[in-house]
Amino acid sequence: MTSYRPLEYQIENNAEAAYLMIHLKSLEKVFVKTSSLSIQDTSIEMGKSITSDSLSLDYNLTLGSHLSINEVIAPKLPGSIYLIPDIFGSIKHYSFKENTGIIAQYFSFLACSENVQLKIILSPIIKQISEEDSFFFHLSGIGDLWLNYYGNIQEISVQGDYWINLNYLVAFEDTLNYEIKELEGLSLSGLQIGSVKENNLFCHFQGNGRIWIQSRHRYALLNFFAPFIY
Repeated sequence: MTSYRPLEYQIENNAEAAYLMIHLKSLEKVFVKTSSLSIQDTSIEMGKSITSDSLSLDYNLTLGSHLSINEVIAPKLPGSIYLIPDIFGSIKHYSFKENTGIIAQYFSFLACSENVQLKIILSPIIKQISEEDSFFFHLSGIGDLWLNYYGNIQEISVQGDYWINLNYLVAFEDTLNYEIKELEGLSLSGLQIGSVKENNLFCHFQGNGRIWIQSRHRYALLNFFAPFIY
């Protein structure tokens, strides 16, 4: 088994407006979602930016500024960084095992330790509806991962079959087989609510593993405010 020393961290103010503090010892580094990096000690330095090439991205898809990821390192002296997520809600820490990875919605990524590998998976089915939301991150290796959720967090242990509305799915272990399907019978397209990016995509899971869902999703919030705006 690969030897790994977990990073020191604190999660504060869960679950309404959580923020993350990561305390780096000398020579420790972490990869963070750049837009969420709010405060850093003077001993902390910004390193290289992760590009689409380093994410093994084989598709004609550009990562926007809200998806840029940077290396952060304490080159000599220890120091701390403060991450305030773009999305109000909870932060979840996940500790990787050697044989289990995580597949996560791109917007949920917050930070990971340096020996976590990150690749991109494109979903052709989702791409038909939204170019921006059509890909996932696949993370694996040994180390720490922090994900950000809108609302509260619910962990579901799957043994067998399970269906989840894609709007509420945030991450799942790659031990599960999955298939994204459009279920016409559950469409809300005929209603005035659900007019902003609502869809009837569901993820069908089979096997054994864990799933994490969020208690709210951002498009539902937009739909709540829509009647007051238009």
